[in-house]
This record gives sequence, C-alpha cells and structure tokens, in this order.
Amino acid sequence: MKVGKEQKKRSCKWNVLYLGLIFLVLGCSRLGVTNKAITTTEAVNPKAIEGSGNMKSLSQVPEARKLIYTAHVELVAPDPRVAVQELEKRLASFEAYTSSQDVYAGSISLEVRVPVSRFQEFLNWVDTLGKVRRKNVQARDVTDQYYDLENRVKNKRILVERYQTYLKNAKNIEDLLNIERFLNEALAELESLEGQFRGLVKQVDYATVNVTFESEVSVRIGDPGLGQSLKNLLASYSFVLQRIVVVLIGIILYGIPLAILSALLWFLLFGRVGLLKKLFRLVSSNEKEGGEKT
Repeated sequence: MKVGKEQKKRSCKWNVLYLGLIFLVLGCSRLGVTNKAITTTEAVNPKAIEGSGNMKSLSQVPEARKLIYTAHVELVAPDPRVAVQELEKRLASFEAYTSSQDVYAGSISLEVRVPVSRFQEFLNWVDTLGKVRRKNVQARDVTDQYYDLENRVKNKRILVERYQTYLKNAKNIEDLLNIERFLNEALAELESLEGQFRGLVKQVDYATVNVTFESEVSVRIGDPGLGQSLKNLLASYSFVLQRIVVVLIGIILYGIPLAILSALLWFLLFGRVGLLKKLFRLVSSNEKEGGEKT
C-alpha cells in the first residue's frame, strides 16, 4: 500500500513539472510572436518609429548659456572715409569682417561681424576712431532655442539612419515605396533643421556691431542773434528778388513773342485783311445764288 502511494505522488510531481514546462514554452513563443509583429509593423509603417518609444532620448542639460550679442555705435569723425579705412585695416586683427556697408550724404554705416571672444575688445577700440555720440549693447538669450534645435537635428538624423536600415531590409515593393517616401520627408526636414541650426550657431559665435560714422558739424544751440537774423532776412530778400527777375525774364522771352503772334493772327483773320470775314461772305453769297436758281 505504501509503495502504491509513493508511486502516485511521484507521478503527480512529474505531471506538475510537465505542465509548468508546457506553459513556459507557450509564453516564450507568444512573446517572440509579439516582438516579430512589432518589427513587421514598423517596417511597413516607418512613421510609427517616431512615437514608438524605441528612439533614444537625447535631452540634455544646457552646459552654458547661448547669447546673441548686438551693438550699435554712432561716432562723429572729421572725415568718415578715413575712419572707415582705418576700421577695415584692423578687422583682420580681430578676426572680423564687414557684412554690409551703406554710404549716405555725410555719413557711412557698416555692419561688422566679430567673434564673441573679441567682441568687447573690438568695441573698446572702435570708440577711439571718433567721438562717441551714441552706444547701445544688447544680449539676447537663445539657450532654450539652441539646445532644442540641436536635439531635434540629432533625433532627425537617427530617424533617417533607421529609415535607411529599413529600406535595405524591405521585403516587397509596397514596403520599399512606403519607406522611401518617409525617408525623403525626413531628409527634407533634416536639411531644413540643419540650416536653421547653422544660422543660429553663427549668430551665437559672431556678434553683430553696427557702426555709423558721421562728419563733424558745428551746431549752434539756441535762438539766432541780431546779426544772424538780419543775415537771414537779407538772404530771404535776395531769394525773392531772384524769383522776380526770373519771372520778368520769362515774360520778356515768352510773353512778348506770344503777344505779337496773337495780334498778327487777329489782324489777318478779323482785322483789315479779314480773311474769315471774306470767307463767310463768299459762302453766304453762294447759298443765296443757289436758292434763287432753285
């Protein structure tokens, strides 16, 4: 009896062990099928990759503040052209360059791009080229925009690489065309993001300095004195007199010939000669003769 009971216990243990192995094998096979299904879905619809959570997070804590520096400096110089020549000679020593130049009557304006590391040194030197009339320096914080754009570029590059991998492993024409379409869209977005990031990096690395040189002009402040008032009065009287003379000369040159021509026409048409009168008489007499004949 004891032997029979022991055999039954052993058989029960083996049955439980077999059942456990069966459940374990079934669970592993289901997991493999699920992973395979996910991979197949991504291959057919690569756009799902962006929201699948498989892409590595590239967020990082900003290491340093990113600032865009701009400055506006207005200087008064005896000769703006000489000051500009002196400025252009020294640009190379500051590793700077001129991006634009505008020339006006009595003033010259330049836009200079200078490395941020030499920005303050350049401003101090520019002040020596003339008398400072106005000076303004600003710094705009673009840290969040800088690192956000940098991370977007990195993520988009990873996405492009993944699309390229799926393109190589495409199983049929439908998957190939689908992946290629998404790859082209990602490449276009990557190119746009890289262009924006390069422009922002250039603004951060190079400060912009707008320098304006104006010619030196003596300006009197306050109301003019008696002498200046008399001088202004004489100048205005001289101006009026000049205008009157011009009008008289115009009358002589154009008015008299026109008057003579008008008198001559009146004499020929309506005066003693009376060509129009004679013409009217001739026409009226012809009409009368025609009526009598009728």
